[in-house]
Amino acid sequence: MIRHRYQTILGAIPDDWKARSLRSLLTDDLSGDWGDDEGDVTLSVLRSTNFTDSGNLDLADIARRGFSSTKAAQIQVQPNDVLIERSGGGPNQPVGRVAMIREMMPETGFANFVQALRPNPSEIVPELLLWMLHQLNRSGFVEKLQHQTTQMRNLDLRDYLKILLPVPSNPEEQTSIAETLNAADDYIRALEEEIRKAERVAVALNQVHFAAGPHTVRFPYEYGTTRTIPHGWASKRLGKIADVTSGITLNQDREAADNGVRYLTVVNVYRGRIDLTEERYLESRGNEAESKRLNRHDILVVEGHANPGEIGRAALVSEREVGMSFQNHLFRVRLKNEDEVRARFLVRALNSPRVRRHWVATANTSSGLSTINRTALRRLIIPLPKPGEQDLIVERLEAAEEQVTALNKQLIAARRVKQSLLQNLLTGKTRLKL
Repeated sequence: MIRHRYQTILGAIPDDWKARSLRSLLTDDLSGDWGDDEGDVTLSVLRSTNFTDSGNLDLADIARRGFSSTKAAQIQVQPNDVLIERSGGGPNQPVGRVAMIREMMPETGFANFVQALRPNPSEIVPELLLWMLHQLNRSGFVEKLQHQTTQMRNLDLRDYLKILLPVPSNPEEQTSIAETLNAADDYIRALEEEIRKAERVAVALNQVHFAAGPHTVRFPYEYGTTRTIPHGWASKRLGKIADVTSGITLNQDREAADNGVRYLTVVNVYRGRIDLTEERYLESRGNEAESKRLNRHDILVVEGHANPGEIGRAALVSEREVGMSFQNHLFRVRLKNEDEVRARFLVRALNSPRVRRHWVATANTSSGLSTINRTALRRLIIPLPKPGEQDLIVERLEAAEEQVTALNKQLIAARRVKQSLLQNLLTGKTRLKL
């Protein structure tokens, strides 16, 4: 059983660990400088904008400044330097993010809004110190050490350097903890890259199958240019393959009373899915209960939106929504012959980049709202492969999306494991075998 005696900023620690102030673990801490354009030495300067929440530096935007040779030597970064975002951003933006210099970066210094901490390797493994400070930032404690001016927030470095950190007495244990956390982080980054690749595959498949593509078809959004569809495909207007129906107009006397039915609004219909978090009821009249009823495989299309990119977003009705009604800002698309056109294929065609571009180019705009009408929707040209190919296309797309979903679940689990490791390894609640 592990006994805990010492209390640190990250929690209680075992008896064979030490509670050490941050300052005691350093050989030096250095303030940066912004320099001037007339200095005889030019350096790339790391600043607040180069920090990220992940603990890595974003080097896409590096400033170049001049310095005297003496100052340039003082602020030249070195491997294992831990950089602290001391000031920056706006008055309501917390600072204190950390990053490490892991390799030589010639002719690179740090600005006056950045503090460099130089770990003493005889006292602590630099990578372990980085993880401690990163966890400290995540805990919210660093925000308590900040003071706000009218222009920005600043980290109180004097109190920051006094904080007590948990330090394993055995250097081998320090190394083992750092390596374990690095391995968890590497796994997460690898998963994130796999997700990006899987997402690119899903997007590419969607573009390949729905971009436009035995005859030539002239699509309205192309403004007169010609696109061809694959050999063996047909093309039909949506009104030829489906009935398009407008929803029920809502007003005050539609409040549910004796004949209330559930209905869907624009807020329920997303691109590719229906969200029933917010359910509503209206009073049904006459034959509306049947004529405005949703059936399985119906497709709902959004008529208008303040964001032009959201016009025409479509979702397939599932068993959950069968029997519900829909408001007038939605269109119901009901296929005439599902042996000719598959609903799962059509909803993807309606959500495709080609159709989205078409609506952005042709939608009506009034009072800040972009809209499409029933006639325009019925005239929309849909490229159609044979039913068997429609099924195959949908299967490919669903497989690609399922891969993305599975990887995202792995990523969520990996992040939870990493957080558990941070909480337990850094305080000695979990000890690693050496």
